[in-house]
Amino acid sequence: MEEKRTLFLGIDLGGREKRTTGICIIENNNIVFSATIFGKELLSLISPFLPQIKVIAIDAPLTKGKGKGKMRLYEKFLSSYIFRKEKITPIPPAFMIELVEFAREIVKKLFQEGFILDINLIETFPTFIEKACKKSLFLDDFSLLDKHQKAAFICAKVANLHAQFQTRYLGYKDGFLFLPEMKFWKKEWVLKFMKAWREKDRLRYRFLITNLFD
Repeated sequence: MEEKRTLFLGIDLGGREKRTTGICIIENNNIVFSATIFGKELLSLISPFLPQIKVIAIDAPLTKGKGKGKMRLYEKFLSSYIFRKEKITPIPPAFMIELVEFAREIVKKLFQEGFILDINLIETFPTFIEKACKKSLFLDDFSLLDKHQKAAFICAKVANLHAQFQTRYLGYKDGFLFLPEMKFWKKEWVLKFMKAWREKDRLRYRFLITNLFD
């Protein structure tokens, strides 16, 4: 009997009717499959792999915020000066309503396949991770991947880390973001994040929680 493979899926979700969705499936940190597709093709394309996929990590708003710009609490925090200066702030969900709706549809359909939000289906932020984490965490050469596949590969790596309990969360009940634990971060970014956390408005972010420092 053939041994069941353990795969990890990363998705850089784009428009339903645009070829802007990157997908990447890895096994033992090696790319098994990668492509850039129309969003509407996503579920049919990944369906054959789902029984072997352990964790899925997606770059897209998987939950709905209620604040200004429909931003969730962690998105507001990552929009503070330190992160704006580095040009890695999240795009307000209000600027991409169709994507938000599409992402939530994907979450519902993946739930039917046994993928539960914040358990084995997580939201991540490859733009931040590529900036903050050590290069050794990723491929040495991205030249064979376009920008959507590159982001999806980073997501897949985070999915793999999550299965090994090497991710940490940042968020509130309106949504959680999962990032590699800080041992994978560049020292300068550990210090920048700690500074931002220390200087955050205590009243505004009183409900924001993280285990990044654990």
